[in-house]
Amino acid sequence: MQMRAAGPGPAHGFNAIPATAPGSRYTDIANTKFAAVLLFVVIATLHYQLGEPAPYDLLLIATAGLLFMLGLRIPRGIALPASLLALVLLGYMIASTSALYIDMSITALQTSTYLTLTFVFFAAIVAASPDYALRAIWGGFLVAGLSAALLGIGGYLGAVPGGDILLVFGRAKALFQDPNIFGPFLVAPILYAVWRMTTRRVAAALFFWGPIATVMVVGLFLSFSRGAWIHLAVSAIVMAALLALAPETRRQRGRIVLIAIVMAGMLTLAIGWALTLPDVRDILEMRLGLQSYDTREGGRFTGQLDALKMALSNPFGIGAANWGMIAQQDTHNVYLNVFVNGGFLSLMGLISAFALTMIRGFGYAMRGPRRGVFIVAYATLAGLFGEAVIIDINHWRHLYLLMGIVWGLMLAAPPQDQPRQATV
Repeated sequence: MQMRAAGPGPAHGFNAIPATAPGSRYTDIANTKFAAVLLFVVIATLHYQLGEPAPYDLLLIATAGLLFMLGLRIPRGIALPASLLALVLLGYMIASTSALYIDMSITALQTSTYLTLTFVFFAAIVAASPDYALRAIWGGFLVAGLSAALLGIGGYLGAVPGGDILLVFGRAKALFQDPNIFGPFLVAPILYAVWRMTTRRVAAALFFWGPIATVMVVGLFLSFSRGAWIHLAVSAIVMAALLALAPETRRQRGRIVLIAIVMAGMLTLAIGWALTLPDVRDILEMRLGLQSYDTREGGRFTGQLDALKMALSNPFGIGAANWGMIAQQDTHNVYLNVFVNGGFLSLMGLISAFALTMIRGFGYAMRGPRRGVFIVAYATLAGLFGEAVIIDINHWRHLYLLMGIVWGLMLAAPPQDQPRQATV
Protein backbone atom coordinates (compact mmCIF):
# COMPACT_ATOMS: atom_id res chain seq x y z
CA MET A 1 0.00 0.00 0.00
CA GLN A 2 1.24 3.42 -0.83
CA MET A 3 1.09 5.48 2.34
CA ARG A 4 -0.38 8.94 2.15
CA ALA A 5 0.99 11.08 4.98
CA ALA A 6 -0.89 14.33 5.32
CA GLY A 7 0.54 17.39 6.99
CA PRO A 8 -0.89 20.24 8.99
CA GLY A 9 -2.42 23.30 7.51
CA PRO A 10 -0.23 26.35 7.98
CA ALA A 11 -1.62 27.41 11.32
CA HIS A 12 -4.25 25.00 12.50
CA GLY A 13 -2.51 21.80 13.53
CA PHE A 14 -2.44 18.29 12.12
CA ASN A 15 -4.44 16.59 9.41
CA ALA A 16 -6.01 13.17 9.49
CA ILE A 17 -4.87 10.31 7.30
CA PRO A 18 -7.07 7.50 6.02
CA ALA A 19 -6.25 4.16 7.61
CA THR A 20 -6.57 2.37 4.28
CA ALA A 21 -6.18 3.33 0.68
CA PRO A 22 -8.71 2.42 -2.04
CA GLY A 23 -8.14 -1.16 -3.11
CA SER A 24 -5.91 -1.95 -0.15
CA ARG A 25 -6.17 -5.51 1.19
CA TYR A 26 -4.88 -4.71 4.64
CA THR A 27 -4.93 -2.01 7.26
CA ASP A 28 -1.96 0.30 7.69
CA ILE A 29 -1.76 -0.19 11.45
CA ALA A 30 0.14 3.04 12.08
CA ASN A 31 -2.73 5.07 10.61
CA THR A 32 -5.45 3.72 12.89
CA LYS A 33 -7.15 5.14 15.96
CA PHE A 34 -6.22 1.92 17.74
CA ALA A 35 -2.52 2.68 17.39
CA ALA A 36 -3.07 6.32 18.30
CA VAL A 37 -4.91 5.42 21.52
CA LEU A 38 -2.16 2.99 22.53
CA LEU A 39 0.49 5.60 21.86
CA PHE A 40 -1.40 8.27 23.82
CA VAL A 41 -1.75 6.02 26.87
CA VAL A 42 1.95 5.10 26.78
CA ILE A 43 3.14 8.72 26.64
CA ALA A 44 0.62 9.87 29.27
CA THR A 45 2.35 7.58 31.80
CA LEU A 46 5.79 9.04 31.07
CA HIS A 47 5.69 11.23 34.21
CA TYR A 48 5.74 8.20 36.56
CA GLN A 49 9.41 7.23 36.88
CA LEU A 50 9.89 6.30 40.53
CA GLY A 51 11.23 2.84 39.77
CA GLU A 52 12.46 0.61 36.96
CA PRO A 53 10.83 -0.72 34.98
CA ALA A 54 8.28 2.08 35.09
CA PRO A 55 4.69 1.56 33.86
CA TYR A 56 5.74 3.53 30.76
CA ASP A 57 8.41 0.93 29.95
CA LEU A 58 6.06 -2.03 30.25
CA LEU A 59 3.34 -0.35 28.19
CA LEU A 60 5.82 0.80 25.56
CA ILE A 61 7.36 -2.64 25.12
CA ALA A 62 3.89 -4.19 24.74
CA THR A 63 2.70 -1.47 22.35
CA ALA A 64 5.81 -1.51 20.17
CA GLY A 65 5.82 -5.31 19.98
CA LEU A 66 2.14 -5.40 19.04
CA LEU A 67 2.39 -2.70 16.36
CA PHE A 68 5.46 -4.24 14.78
CA MET A 69 3.68 -7.61 14.67
CA LEU A 70 0.68 -5.94 13.01
CA GLY A 71 2.76 -4.46 10.24
CA LEU A 72 4.67 -1.39 11.44
CA ARG A 73 7.96 -1.16 9.56
CA ILE A 74 11.26 0.52 10.37
CA PRO A 75 12.05 3.28 7.85
CA ARG A 76 15.20 2.71 5.83
CA GLY A 77 16.59 6.18 6.56
CA ILE A 78 16.80 5.52 10.30
CA ALA A 79 19.85 3.29 9.78
CA LEU A 80 22.41 6.09 10.08
CA PRO A 81 21.36 7.65 13.43
CA ALA A 82 20.55 4.21 14.84
CA SER A 83 24.01 2.99 13.81
CA LEU A 84 25.63 5.94 15.57
CA LEU A 85 23.74 5.18 18.76
CA ALA A 86 24.72 1.54 18.31
CA LEU A 87 28.36 2.66 18.43
CA VAL A 88 27.70 3.85 21.98
CA LEU A 89 26.41 0.38 22.82
CA LEU A 90 29.35 -1.29 21.09
CA GLY A 91 31.78 0.78 23.13
CA TYR A 92 29.97 -0.28 26.30
CA MET A 93 30.15 -3.94 25.24
CA ILE A 94 33.88 -3.77 24.60
CA ALA A 95 34.47 -1.94 27.88
CA SER A 96 32.38 -4.46 29.83
CA THR A 97 34.91 -7.22 29.07
CA SER A 98 37.27 -5.62 31.59
CA ALA A 99 34.74 -3.88 33.82
CA LEU A 100 35.33 -3.96 37.56
CA TYR A 101 31.58 -4.03 38.28
CA ILE A 102 30.43 -6.36 35.51
CA ASP A 103 26.85 -6.74 36.80
CA MET A 104 26.29 -3.00 36.79
CA SER A 105 27.87 -2.73 33.35
CA ILE A 106 25.51 -5.35 31.93
CA THR A 107 22.45 -3.72 33.52
CA ALA A 108 23.40 -0.30 32.18
CA LEU A 109 24.04 -1.77 28.73
CA GLN A 110 20.61 -3.40 28.75
CA THR A 111 18.98 -0.09 29.68
CA SER A 112 20.87 1.79 26.97
CA THR A 113 19.93 -0.83 24.40
CA TYR A 114 16.27 -0.64 25.35
CA LEU A 115 16.25 3.17 25.12
CA THR A 116 17.95 3.08 21.72
CA LEU A 117 15.23 0.73 20.51
CA THR A 118 12.56 3.12 21.78
CA PHE A 119 14.12 5.79 19.55
CA VAL A 120 13.77 3.45 16.56
CA PHE A 121 10.13 2.70 17.44
CA PHE A 122 9.13 6.35 17.80
CA ALA A 123 10.89 7.25 14.56
CA ALA A 124 9.10 4.39 12.82
CA ILE A 125 5.60 5.29 14.06
CA VAL A 126 6.03 9.00 13.34
CA ALA A 127 7.45 8.35 9.87
CA ALA A 128 4.60 5.96 9.03
CA SER A 129 1.84 8.16 10.41
CA PRO A 130 3.06 11.69 11.21
CA ASP A 131 -0.33 13.14 12.02
CA TYR A 132 -1.99 10.35 13.97
CA ALA A 133 1.23 9.70 15.87
CA LEU A 134 1.96 13.35 16.62
CA ARG A 135 -1.54 14.01 17.92
CA ALA A 136 -1.23 11.00 20.21
CA ILE A 137 2.33 11.77 21.33
CA TRP A 138 1.82 15.45 22.08
CA GLY A 139 -1.57 14.83 23.64
CA GLY A 140 0.00 12.27 25.95
CA PHE A 141 2.99 14.54 26.58
CA LEU A 142 0.66 17.35 27.66
CA VAL A 143 -1.20 15.03 30.03
CA ALA A 144 2.09 13.80 31.47
CA GLY A 145 3.49 17.33 31.76
CA LEU A 146 0.40 18.78 33.41
CA SER A 147 0.11 15.80 35.75
CA ALA A 148 3.75 16.14 36.78
CA ALA A 149 3.51 19.91 37.24
CA LEU A 150 0.30 19.74 39.28
CA LEU A 151 1.73 16.98 41.48
CA GLY A 152 4.94 18.95 41.96
CA ILE A 153 3.09 22.16 42.83
CA GLY A 154 0.57 20.33 45.01
CA GLY A 155 3.32 18.52 46.86
CA TYR A 156 5.22 21.74 47.40
CA LEU A 157 2.14 23.49 48.80
CA GLY A 158 1.21 20.49 50.95
CA ALA A 159 -2.08 20.14 49.07
CA VAL A 160 -1.56 16.49 48.12
CA PRO A 161 -1.90 13.75 50.77
CA GLY A 162 1.40 11.95 51.24
CA GLY A 163 3.08 14.74 49.34
CA ASP A 164 6.50 14.02 50.85
CA ILE A 165 7.12 11.54 48.04
CA LEU A 166 6.74 14.43 45.59
CA LEU A 167 9.57 16.48 47.14
CA VAL A 168 13.24 16.07 47.95
CA PHE A 169 15.25 18.60 49.97
CA GLY A 170 12.45 21.14 49.61
CA ARG A 171 12.42 20.83 45.78
CA ALA A 172 9.49 19.58 43.71
CA LYS A 173 10.15 16.34 41.82
CA ALA A 174 6.62 14.92 41.36
CA LEU A 175 6.84 11.20 40.50
CA PHE A 176 10.37 11.40 39.15
CA GLN A 177 13.42 10.18 41.03
CA ASP A 178 15.15 13.57 40.89
CA PRO A 179 14.11 17.24 40.54
CA ASN A 180 16.83 17.58 37.90
CA ILE A 181 14.87 15.17 35.68
CA PHE A 182 11.42 16.50 36.57
CA GLY A 183 12.30 20.07 35.58
CA PRO A 184 13.79 19.35 32.13
CA PHE A 185 10.95 16.92 31.37
CA LEU A 186 8.51 19.85 31.40
CA VAL A 187 10.37 21.86 28.75
CA ALA A 188 8.91 20.03 25.74
CA PRO A 189 5.21 20.28 26.75
CA ILE A 190 5.76 23.93 27.74
CA LEU A 191 7.16 24.77 24.31
CA TYR A 192 4.38 22.80 22.64
CA ALA A 193 1.75 24.81 24.52
CA VAL A 194 3.48 28.06 23.58
CA TRP A 195 3.65 27.00 19.91
CA ARG A 196 -0.07 26.23 20.04
CA MET A 197 -0.62 29.79 21.20
CA THR A 198 0.88 31.03 17.93
CA THR A 199 -1.45 28.84 15.84
CA ARG A 200 -4.77 29.37 17.64
CA ARG A 201 -7.26 32.18 17.95
CA VAL A 202 -6.48 34.80 20.56
CA ALA A 203 -9.10 33.56 23.04
CA ALA A 204 -7.86 29.96 22.92
CA ALA A 205 -4.26 31.14 23.11
CA LEU A 206 -4.78 33.28 26.20
CA PHE A 207 -7.38 31.32 28.16
CA PHE A 208 -6.48 27.71 27.35
CA TRP A 209 -2.91 27.27 26.16
CA GLY A 210 -1.56 30.20 28.19
CA PRO A 211 -2.66 28.83 31.58
CA ILE A 212 -1.45 25.34 30.64
CA ALA A 213 2.01 26.67 29.83
CA THR A 214 2.06 28.80 32.98
CA VAL A 215 1.20 25.89 35.29
CA MET A 216 4.01 23.82 33.84
CA VAL A 217 6.51 26.70 34.07
CA VAL A 218 5.65 27.12 37.75
CA GLY A 219 6.22 23.38 38.24
CA LEU A 220 9.57 23.64 36.47
CA PHE A 221 10.51 26.66 38.58
CA LEU A 222 9.73 24.78 41.81
CA SER A 223 12.11 22.00 40.79
CA PHE A 224 14.86 24.56 41.52
CA SER A 225 16.90 22.86 38.82
CA ARG A 226 19.38 25.36 37.43
CA GLY A 227 19.89 23.13 34.44
CA ALA A 228 16.15 23.07 33.75
CA TRP A 229 15.93 26.87 33.94
CA ILE A 230 18.78 27.26 31.46
CA HIS A 231 17.37 24.47 29.29
CA LEU A 232 14.00 26.22 29.05
CA ALA A 233 15.59 29.58 28.25
CA VAL A 234 17.86 28.17 25.53
CA SER A 235 15.12 26.04 23.96
CA ALA A 236 12.64 28.92 24.00
CA ILE A 237 15.16 31.21 22.28
CA VAL A 238 15.91 28.57 19.65
CA MET A 239 12.21 27.97 19.02
CA ALA A 240 11.39 31.66 18.76
CA ALA A 241 14.29 32.26 16.38
CA LEU A 242 13.38 29.36 14.10
CA LEU A 243 9.68 30.26 14.04
CA ALA A 244 10.59 33.86 13.23
CA LEU A 245 12.97 32.79 10.46
CA ALA A 246 10.57 30.27 8.94
CA PRO A 247 7.01 31.02 10.14
CA GLU A 248 4.20 28.72 9.02
CA THR A 249 2.07 31.73 8.12
CA ARG A 250 2.68 35.43 7.64
CA ARG A 251 0.81 36.33 10.81
CA GLN A 252 2.75 33.87 12.99
CA ARG A 253 5.87 36.03 13.15
CA GLY A 254 3.91 38.94 14.59
CA ARG A 255 2.03 36.69 16.99
CA ILE A 256 5.29 35.34 18.37
CA VAL A 257 6.13 38.80 19.66
CA LEU A 258 2.65 39.28 21.12
CA ILE A 259 2.64 35.85 22.76
CA ALA A 260 6.11 36.47 24.21
CA ILE A 261 4.89 39.70 25.85
CA VAL A 262 1.73 38.07 27.24
CA MET A 263 3.59 35.01 28.49
CA ALA A 264 6.24 37.18 30.13
CA GLY A 265 3.48 38.96 32.03
CA MET A 266 1.76 35.73 33.08
CA LEU A 267 5.01 34.14 34.18
CA THR A 268 6.06 37.23 36.09
CA LEU A 269 2.81 37.07 38.06
CA ALA A 270 3.08 33.31 38.64
CA ILE A 271 6.71 33.32 39.73
CA GLY A 272 6.14 36.50 41.70
CA TRP A 273 3.45 34.66 43.64
CA ALA A 274 5.81 31.74 44.24
CA LEU A 275 8.44 34.10 45.60
CA THR A 276 6.01 35.30 48.28
CA LEU A 277 6.53 31.91 49.95
CA PRO A 278 9.48 32.13 52.40
CA ASP A 279 10.71 28.60 51.62
CA VAL A 280 10.83 29.41 47.91
CA ARG A 281 12.93 32.52 48.50
CA ASP A 282 15.37 30.64 50.72
CA ILE A 283 15.88 27.75 48.29
CA LEU A 284 16.12 30.10 45.31
CA GLU A 285 18.83 32.14 47.00
CA MET A 286 20.77 28.97 47.73
CA ARG A 287 20.35 27.50 44.23
CA LEU A 288 21.47 30.68 42.45
CA GLY A 289 24.96 30.39 43.90
CA LEU A 290 27.67 27.76 43.51
CA GLN A 291 26.97 24.73 45.68
CA SER A 292 29.52 23.27 48.06
CA TYR A 293 29.54 20.02 46.08
CA ASP A 294 30.63 22.02 43.02
CA THR A 295 33.69 23.69 44.48
CA ARG A 296 34.94 21.64 47.41
CA GLU A 297 37.93 19.32 47.11
CA GLY A 298 36.63 16.05 45.72
CA GLY A 299 33.45 17.78 44.51
CA ARG A 300 31.90 17.91 41.05
CA PHE A 301 34.68 19.75 39.23
CA THR A 302 37.45 17.71 40.85
CA GLY A 303 35.53 14.54 40.04
CA GLN A 304 35.17 15.56 36.40
CA LEU A 305 38.90 16.13 36.11
CA ASP A 306 39.56 12.70 37.63
CA ALA A 307 37.05 11.14 35.19
CA LEU A 308 38.80 12.79 32.24
CA LYS A 309 42.17 11.44 33.39
CA MET A 310 40.66 7.97 33.75
CA ALA A 311 39.09 8.18 30.27
CA LEU A 312 42.35 9.23 28.62
CA SER A 313 44.23 6.38 30.28
CA ASN A 314 41.52 3.85 29.31
CA PRO A 315 40.61 4.63 25.68
CA PHE A 316 38.32 1.58 25.42
CA GLY A 317 36.38 2.55 28.55
CA ILE A 318 36.00 1.03 31.97
CA GLY A 319 32.47 -0.34 31.59
CA ALA A 320 29.03 1.27 31.62
CA ALA A 321 28.03 2.72 35.01
CA ASN A 322 31.41 1.81 36.51
CA TRP A 323 32.81 5.30 37.06
CA GLY A 324 29.98 6.21 39.42
CA MET A 325 30.83 3.23 41.60
CA ILE A 326 34.58 3.80 41.49
CA ALA A 327 34.43 7.54 42.21
CA GLN A 328 31.26 7.37 44.33
CA GLN A 329 29.79 10.29 42.36
CA ASP A 330 28.41 10.90 38.88
CA THR A 331 30.23 12.89 36.22
CA HIS A 332 27.38 15.42 35.80
CA ASN A 333 28.32 15.59 32.11
CA VAL A 334 26.91 13.03 29.69
CA TYR A 335 29.77 13.38 27.21
CA LEU A 336 32.34 12.71 29.90
CA ASN A 337 30.15 9.94 31.32
CA VAL A 338 30.01 8.13 27.99
CA PHE A 339 33.72 8.76 27.37
CA VAL A 340 34.97 7.31 30.64
CA ASN A 341 32.55 4.38 30.67
CA GLY A 342 32.51 3.46 26.98
CA GLY A 343 35.72 4.91 25.61
CA PHE A 344 36.39 6.84 22.42
CA LEU A 345 34.02 4.65 20.39
CA SER A 346 31.01 5.45 22.57
CA LEU A 347 31.90 9.15 22.72
CA MET A 348 32.24 9.35 18.94
CA GLY A 349 28.88 7.63 18.46
CA LEU A 350 27.03 9.90 20.89
CA ILE A 351 28.46 13.18 19.62
CA SER A 352 27.92 12.13 16.01
CA ALA A 353 24.29 11.17 16.67
CA PHE A 354 23.57 14.47 18.42
CA ALA A 355 25.40 16.54 15.78
CA LEU A 356 23.70 14.77 12.88
CA THR A 357 20.31 15.36 14.48
CA MET A 358 21.00 19.07 14.83
CA ILE A 359 22.49 19.51 11.34
CA ARG A 360 19.85 17.54 9.45
CA GLY A 361 17.10 18.98 11.60
CA PHE A 362 18.02 22.59 10.91
CA GLY A 363 17.31 22.15 7.22
CA TYR A 364 13.92 20.62 7.94
CA ALA A 365 13.10 23.40 10.43
CA MET A 366 13.60 25.93 7.64
CA ARG A 367 11.70 24.15 4.87
CA GLY A 368 9.85 21.10 6.24
CA PRO A 369 6.10 20.74 5.65
CA ARG A 370 5.41 20.16 9.35
CA ARG A 371 8.08 22.48 10.62
CA GLY A 372 6.01 24.08 13.38
CA VAL A 373 5.59 20.98 15.53
CA PHE A 374 9.03 19.80 14.40
CA ILE A 375 10.63 22.97 15.77
CA VAL A 376 9.14 22.27 19.21
CA ALA A 377 10.96 18.93 19.44
CA TYR A 378 14.09 20.25 17.72
CA ALA A 379 14.41 23.29 20.02
CA THR A 380 13.88 21.11 23.08
CA LEU A 381 16.66 18.79 21.91
CA ALA A 382 18.98 21.76 21.32
CA GLY A 383 18.55 22.81 24.95
CA LEU A 384 18.79 19.22 26.13
CA PHE A 385 22.08 18.61 24.33
CA GLY A 386 23.39 21.78 25.94
CA GLU A 387 22.17 20.78 29.40
CA ALA A 388 24.00 17.48 28.91
CA VAL A 389 27.20 19.39 29.71
CA ILE A 390 26.10 19.65 33.34
CA ILE A 391 24.06 16.47 33.85
CA ASP A 392 23.90 12.86 32.65
CA ILE A 393 20.93 12.57 30.26
CA ASN A 394 21.74 9.31 28.50
CA HIS A 395 19.05 7.36 30.38
CA TRP A 396 16.32 10.00 30.18
CA ARG A 397 13.36 8.43 28.40
CA HIS A 398 12.07 11.63 26.84
CA LEU A 399 15.42 12.22 25.11
CA TYR A 400 14.82 9.20 22.86
CA LEU A 401 11.17 10.13 22.35
CA LEU A 402 12.13 13.60 21.10
CA MET A 403 14.85 12.22 18.85
CA GLY A 404 12.31 9.78 17.46
CA ILE A 405 9.91 12.63 16.69
CA VAL A 406 12.61 14.63 14.92
CA TRP A 407 13.89 11.75 12.80
CA GLY A 408 10.41 10.38 12.15
CA LEU A 409 9.28 13.70 10.74
CA MET A 410 12.38 14.03 8.58
CA LEU A 411 11.70 10.57 7.13
CA ALA A 412 7.94 10.99 6.73
CA ALA A 413 6.29 11.41 3.36
CA PRO A 414 5.36 15.00 2.45
CA PRO A 415 1.73 16.01 2.94
CA GLN A 416 -0.67 15.72 0.04
CA ASP A 417 -2.71 18.53 -1.48
CA GLN A 418 -6.14 17.48 -0.21
CA PRO A 419 -5.88 16.60 3.49
CA ARG A 420 -8.76 16.71 5.96
CA GLN A 421 -8.32 19.18 8.81
CA ALA A 422 -8.06 17.82 12.34
CA THR A 423 -6.97 19.28 15.63
CA VAL A 424 -5.19 17.98 18.68
